[in-house]
Amino acid sequence: MKKMLYSIFASPDRLLQVMSHSEIQDAIEDGERIVVDADGNTSVNIHCQRVQEDFKRHVDTLKRA
Repeated sequence: MKKMLYSIFASPDRLLQVMSHSEIQDAIEDGERIVVDADGNTSVNIHCQRVQEDFKRHVDTLKRA
């Protein structure tokens, strides 16, 4: 996924490249926090440890309020 991001910034026309389902699945397995599909829809990877930690921190903050 990092390679893809570098290539996007190196060549803006690559931004229009469609991510296949397997590339999206690879990004999720690699622990990427956010995945953007071919239609430009974004998804949060709930399996990412950092996302889970962020969510827990936000919930804990709301509990104290």
